[in-house]
Amino acid sequence: MQKKLIALAVAAITSSAAFAQSNVTIYGTVDMGYLYRGGNNGALAKTQSQHALQSNSAESNIGFKGVEDLGNGLKAIFDLQYVITPDQSSGLGNAYADVAGLGKGHQYVGLTGGFGTAVAGLLNGHRYALFAKYNPFGNYSVGNFASMTTQYDRASNALAYISPSFNGISLLLATSTNTQTTEGGLNGVHSVATRIPDGGNKGDDRLFTTALIYGNGPLSLDLAYETTNAVGYNDGKLFVVVTGASYDFGIAKVFGIYDVIKGDKNSLIGGNALGGALGGLTADQQYNRRNWEIGTSIPFGKAKALLSYGQVKDKTLTNADASKISIGARYALSKRTELYTDFAHIKNDSNARFTINPMGNSDGILGGGINGFDMGIKHTF
Repeated sequence: MQKKLIALAVAAITSSAAFAQSNVTIYGTVDMGYLYRGGNNGALAKTQSQHALQSNSAESNIGFKGVEDLGNGLKAIFDLQYVITPDQSSGLGNAYADVAGLGKGHQYVGLTGGFGTAVAGLLNGHRYALFAKYNPFGNYSVGNFASMTTQYDRASNALAYISPSFNGISLLLATSTNTQTTEGGLNGVHSVATRIPDGGNKGDDRLFTTALIYGNGPLSLDLAYETTNAVGYNDGKLFVVVTGASYDFGIAKVFGIYDVIKGDKNSLIGGNALGGALGGLTADQQYNRRNWEIGTSIPFGKAKALLSYGQVKDKTLTNADASKISIGARYALSKRTELYTDFAHIKNDSNARFTINPMGNSDGILGGGINGFDMGIKHTF
């Protein structure tokens, strides 16, 4: 079973727009465009190129959010979001239902006030959010870099707390009792079934996350640390450190992110294909990878140019590194509607097989080819 790494965040719910509402607000995004994927190198087998009509530069969704003033500065908040596929109209929450973890929007309820914000539910991943925050392409389009990493975009059964800001610094604490399914649903997955009795929580994929978030004027910084069980990898643990930064110079905004993923000695067992490149591993090998990316966004009136370059450095296998370069453009027809186009190319070493995936998750699931092109229109409401 392929491992997804998750870190939790609730940045979207701390926006002033969410708290300013006194009634339920309906919001959403509709994205539709053309997608091409093709080509092969590294360990990828030769396949046919693919043409598609789908959401490319953003996740299409519809949501309902609101806030109730409870008095004395305390408010109740909620957000129910559903991913949609406008090219197929598969229904609320049924998008990509054949792939575990996809098609679900975040959903939560909680409280906010002078103490900060606390929520519970299906929450957006903080690590996933950092790859969007510190990449000019965000986590959608062929240009995203998150699809070169290993993660889910959201985690089930999650709790998160964000402190008030002190001189621009906030603290995030989060956990999930089982990131991928209901509690007890992974018994027998971590190791042989005879070691984990039916029921209980020994098989749960628990996650713990701590992060410092800084934002002041043009400068933004993040530092996050997480630990999670390695589902399917002999009861081992995975450890992740992510740091990201951006600075807006006015004439251009620059981005950068650095990501370290390591496993303990039990984090891998032979025969697993982890991270798009790791097959035929021995029991004592440790998962060990570095990901980094830099990028820039350059405005030109209503238009802006995007550029990013990143690398995956695999320290578990030899000749399993990969790199990705992306270029793109956006043109604002209004505050809510924009046109987009992007091109990306991946270079795999001989033992790597990363692919183009417009959705920045699942480490290449639903991906294909090493060259990608998209163009289309996105509208938010």
